[in-house]
Amino acid sequence: MKSIKKLFHGLSYLQYPLVLIAFILLIKPLFKGFDYLSLNPEYLFNTYSNALIFFGVTLSLSALQDPTRTSLWFEKKIWQNPKRAKLLLSITLITTLIFFASGLWGFIISGSSQREFAFASIILAIGLLGYLKFQIEVFEAHRENVSKTDITDWEKLSEAQKKELPDETKHSQTQNVNN
Repeated sequence: MKSIKKLFHGLSYLQYPLVLIAFILLIKPLFKGFDYLSLNPEYLFNTYSNALIFFGVTLSLSALQDPTRTSLWFEKKIWQNPKRAKLLLSITLITTLIFFASGLWGFIISGSSQREFAFASIILAIGLLGYLKFQIEVFEAHRENVSKTDITDWEKLSEAQKKELPDETKHSQTQNVNN
């Protein structure tokens, strides 16, 4: 089971070249010039729909990461603070709903090039949905209260580890030891 997790975590690194391709696709129309884009709006829609598809696949691949690992210190700060984590989860959920709704709406009422753009928006929303599930797993894995209140042997913790715990955890663990 551990080797499968490592395999998926390794596959998640494919997100980096894909996000680079997506960013290149975002700036590619700018090199054509605004005059060309105003005469050929379908070129802009086609290029940006490809970028949205790459972003959606990138988010799907990033959801393959190991949720118990955090690579950046500010990322750890976000996930250990329930208010910040819930705000980030809410923003991701709202963004997902916006892309789903606009993609479905555009898919139903638009022409061919706009329909491809709407389809790409739906793909991005599916990627965001997978990433939202990953964010929930990261939040559960990094919440201070979950990981630190499950400690059954309070006495074995060093004083430095006890100082890192939130006050409510210290209080509840002290009561559990005294009872």
